[in-house]
Amino acid sequence: MVPGREFAQVTGRAFFGFALLALMVAVAPSTAASAAALAGEWSGEGTVTQTEGPTEKVRCRVSYKQESAKVFGVVAQCASTSKMMKQIGELLEVRPGVYTGEFLLTQYDVSGRVRVVVEGETQTVTFKSPRGEGEVILNRR
Repeated sequence: MVPGREFAQVTGRAFFGFALLALMVAVAPSTAASAAALAGEWSGEGTVTQTEGPTEKVRCRVSYKQESAKVFGVVAQCASTSKMMKQIGELLEVRPGVYTGEFLLTQYDVSGRVRVVVEGETQTVTFKSPRGEGEVILNRR
């Protein structure tokens, strides 16, 4: 194995769950009510399953801020038992309460698709990439 590659693979796996919450790309809430559904502070936990590795638990705190009529900024701070990462990004509403985007974490060479579904005071964040997939359940803080 190439020196450093094993560390990069392990680190990439550890941060896969964080990456999806971090660099999400999107556009557009359609109504003020749906904007209010996402905006604010959220926290929770979930799991990340690697295609070549174990399932890990992650805990996250996420803040969404409406930046314009169509764009929400995202700041996410997630951690496993040994790692922590702060990330930023944006989300697009595809229909009321449903947001999609892409994530990219160049530092760990991880990218993929993310989907956020808001139902009341709870949101489910699911994500998938060629390196794995996961789900995080967040509650309004």
